[in-house]
Parts: sequence; C-alpha cells; structure tokens
Amino acid sequence: MVSINYIRNATLFILNKNNLGYIGVSEFDIFCGLAVRDIYENLFYEYNQFINKQNKRLTSSEYGNIPKNIQEQIDHYASYTDNTNFIYDSNKGTWSYTENDLYRVENLSLVEIATQKKIDVELVSKSQLNVLKNSPMTTPSLLFPAYVKIMNQFEIFPTVPATHTLELFYLRSPLNPKWTYTTVAGNPVFNPSASDLQNIDLHESLMIPFLMKLLMYCGVSLREEQIEGYVNNEEMKKLQVQQ
Repeated sequence: MVSINYIRNATLFILNKNNLGYIGVSEFDIFCGLAVRDIYENLFYEYNQFINKQNKRLTSSEYGNIPKNIQEQIDHYASYTDNTNFIYDSNKGTWSYTENDLYRVENLSLVEIATQKKIDVELVSKSQLNVLKNSPMTTPSLLFPAYVKIMNQFEIFPTVPATHTLELFYLRSPLNPKWTYTTVAGNPVFNPSASDLQNIDLHESLMIPFLMKLLMYCGVSLREEQIEGYVNNEEMKKLQVQQ
C-alpha cells in the first residue's frame, strides 16, 4: 500500500510549485481511483510485452528481470478463497464467489480435505464439456475434473464429494482510495484514524508511475525524473515526516 496522505501532499505540493491551483478532496479521490485502475490494468499488458521479449532473449535476469518484477506487482492482488466466501449451492449445483472484488480467475483447485492435496480443475466451454461427457475415455473425474464458468458461478464436473472442497485462486480488484479528513477552520485536515480511510492499493514500487498518472488527470504532464525531483525535494520530505 502507498500512503494516500503522502500522495495528496505530493500532489498539492507539485500543483502549488507549478501555480496550477488546488484539487478538492472528492476530485482527488476520484482521480486516485482512476489512476489506480489504469496502472493496474496496464500491468497485464506490460507483463505480456516483456514475456515476449524474454522469450526472444531481449531482457536480462536476476534484478533486471522485468517480468518477475511486474509479476510481484500483480501478486499484490492475489488471493485465495475460503469456506466463507466460496459457497456451494445444492439447489443450483454451482459454487459461487460471494464477494464483489473478483477481477480475474487464475486457477481453480479440487482439494482433498484429509491430505490437502490439490488437483487443478480445467476450464472448458459448454460445447467442450458435452464432448467430454459423451465419451467414457474423457469424461471428467476426480483426477481430471472440469468446470464451466458463468459470471461468478462455477459448475464442477464431477460433483465435488464431501471428502473434497474447492479453492479459487484469483486476482481481486483494487480497493477504492479515500483520503479521510476533518474540517478545521474551513479547511480539510487529514484524519488517519477514520474507519473508512483507504490508502492507495498498489505495490509500493508503483508510487512514481501512479503519481505521474494522477497528475495527468489533474492536467499536469511531467516526466518521471521530474516527479522524482519533486518527491526528493527537502520541503516534500518535511511533509512526509509530518504525515
């Protein structure tokens, strides 16, 4: 997570230094949300681009392994379900993810409760499923299970027995940023103890790209090195200590 108060201080500092005015709290929250979503969704494109370069031996390894670094940034959102948010509906014969933060399904596993051994469940289309079920050689089994997905519901073949359960590995959506405050003498003052405070839901290594994107929404176009210069400014460092 990245401190939303630090980001707000940095944004106001840069706007003031460039004589570009002020950004209200509600606008700031909205722009932060847009910037987070933009950065997040672009990670998948960047990851794919660098994997292609890596396959062509155009990237380095170890600390310069960019696909690995991007994967770590995406892993910030990686989660597993449990028996409280992944529920079986016996009437429909489907498993449902009950939260509203599902962004992308990565893997579905059939878990043997006694041993905790896991078997990947294969995603198939409706037409593929019919073909599989109609052949005794390919019909889904506990060793080779399959599923179809409709919205946040999963139909598993064969039916999961009482000795097993299902586990969903997924990427969640970013949390909506919110800078919380109290009003003092007509001015908003940061309130870090508010229950609805939400920091920037990004890997910390993405702070500068995020700030660059946020400033673009504010009408400011700066290069990364310029933003780093502002962030490392002594005045900005004092604001960071005060947050």
